[in-house]
Amino acid sequence: MNEKGKLEDHLRNSLSQSAYDLFVVFGRFEYAMKRGGFRRQNHAQAAWETFARDLPDQFFDRMRADAQTEAFIDRPPRTTGSDGGGGVDWLANLDIPQNCEDLFECVKTVRNNLVHGDKWRDCDRDERLIQAALFVLNEAYREIRKCSEFDQFLENLNLAFQRAEAPD
Repeated sequence: MNEKGKLEDHLRNSLSQSAYDLFVVFGRFEYAMKRGGFRRQNHAQAAWETFARDLPDQFFDRMRADAQTEAFIDRPPRTTGSDGGGGVDWLANLDIPQNCEDLFECVKTVRNNLVHGDKWRDCDRDERLIQAALFVLNEAYREIRKCSEFDQFLENLNLAFQRAEAPD
């Protein structure tokens, strides 16, 4: 990047379209969770664990069996941590998802790695992880449309996407 370049221009050329898709979908999903009753008590933070636990029991089994989530099941996304020498490195994640909460932890990790880590366009594994995260969010959306306990969440999710599409 040269001196006159803007950071956003540099990053725009470094991330895939699916990375941008995940930023938007994840952000709107999380907003709808907080507005739709899935937030931590007395905090404006999304309660992903509660959301995941409220999904129908068969959701995780369906996700685990689908090739789209293979990247999460075979080798879950890594996190960054201290390398012991004052630096930061990728830490292995040996925790294979066993339930919906673990699965959504993978989704959150992929999003966090995009925001805070060094994810670049040419890494096939990163792209598979991003696609898996988008797949889980889309499938959760499809699943909860059948469940009345998610009505408030769905109303807020639809509102969030309408606002995003509204002209200035």
